[in-house]
Amino acid sequence: MKLASALLTMLAVVGFAGATAIGATNNVSIAMHAQNGSGEDGTAVLTQTGPDVTVVISIKNGPSAAQPAHIHDGTCADLKGVVYPLTNVTSGTSTTVVKNVTIDALLKGPFAINVHESASNLGKYVSCGNIATSGSM
Repeated sequence: MKLASALLTMLAVVGFAGATAIGATNNVSIAMHAQNGSGEDGTAVLTQTGPDVTVVISIKNGPSAAQPAHIHDGTCADLKGVVYPLTNVTSGTSTTVVKNVTIDALLKGPFAINVHESASNLGKYVSCGNIATSGSM
């Protein structure tokens, strides 16, 4: 009887853990909006890959020169500090694997993805997108 009870408890725990994993967000598409007349709008797609999130930024009219990108605390209207640095956007594209974070944690934000004009002009933003549940795929 004790063995049957232990097995039922174990199955309940495994079932609960499985339900949590199934409910996890796997993909989110973020609209990136041009700022300061840059014409650099597009998307950022977040994909859960195990314990990490892959962030792929694709923006139109991006120059060949590197443009720093980050995930910031806050929203595009009120950016705060950098939480996760991203690979520089070059010719409109960037791919970064952010270690040990989940999309669900980012959705609890507020967080925003921000692209700067250049390393020498970090104060000028050229594209920004709020990470929000409305973009879930």
